[in-house]
Amino acid sequence: MVQEVIIIGAGGQAKNTSLVIEQIGSWNLLGFVDDCPEKKDTTIRGYPVLGSLKEICEQYDEVNFAFAIGNSAVVQRMVEFIKATGKSFSFPNLIHPAAQIDLSEVEMGEGNIVFPSSLFLSEIKMGNFNFFNFKCAISHEVRIGDYCIVQPGVNILGRTTLKDRAYCGANATIVQGKTIGKNSLVGAGAVVTKDVEDNAVMVGNPAKLLRYKE
Repeated sequence: MVQEVIIIGAGGQAKNTSLVIEQIGSWNLLGFVDDCPEKKDTTIRGYPVLGSLKEICEQYDEVNFAFAIGNSAVVQRMVEFIKATGKSFSFPNLIHPAAQIDLSEVEMGEGNIVFPSSLFLSEIKMGNFNFFNFKCAISHEVRIGDYCIVQPGVNILGRTTLKDRAYCGANATIVQGKTIGKNSLVGAGAVVTKDVEDNAVMVGNPAKLLRYKE
C-alpha cells in the first residue's frame, strides 16, 4: 500500500532524502516543508515546497513526516511542535532497500532514516529521529539515543554508545566501547579513542578536544 509522506527541510539533505524515498518505492512524496516564505510554491526535484511547518500542520490532520535537516536541535523543536498539535501525524522509519539491516537484530523507535549501503550488524538499539547517511557501518551492541546524525562513511565499532543529539562527521571512526556524549560533535575523519564529553567538539586522529559548544 502506497502511503503519503512530506519531507521537513528543503536543502541538500532533503534532496537526497527525496531520492531515497523514491527508491524505497512504497511512498508517495507530497513535497517539502520550509519556513522560508520565499521558497513556498517553488519546486525541488519536481516536488513542491508546500509551505511552513505551521501551515502544513494546520492543513493536514493525518500525514507522515520525514525529517531531513542537519541540525538535531532544530529537528527536536519541530518534533515537539508537531506532537503538541495533538493530531494523528506519524514518523515512519525509512530504510533504503540497499541498506543491510536485519530488523530482528536492530531495535528502532520512530522517525529514523537510513540511506543506501549502510550496514547494521547485531544487537543494536536506537531511539528516535536519527539520520544515517550513505555507507555507515554500525557494529554489535551499539546503543544510539535520539536525534543523532551520522554522516557518510562513519564506522561505529562494538559496544559504543551515542547519546542524544550526537553528530558524527563524514568518515569518522568510533573505536570499540566508547561513549559519545550528548550534543557532542565528532569532526569529519576523526578517530575517537576515548569517551567524548557532553557538548564537546572533537577533531583529528586521534580525536582531541577543540572546544565546547555554547
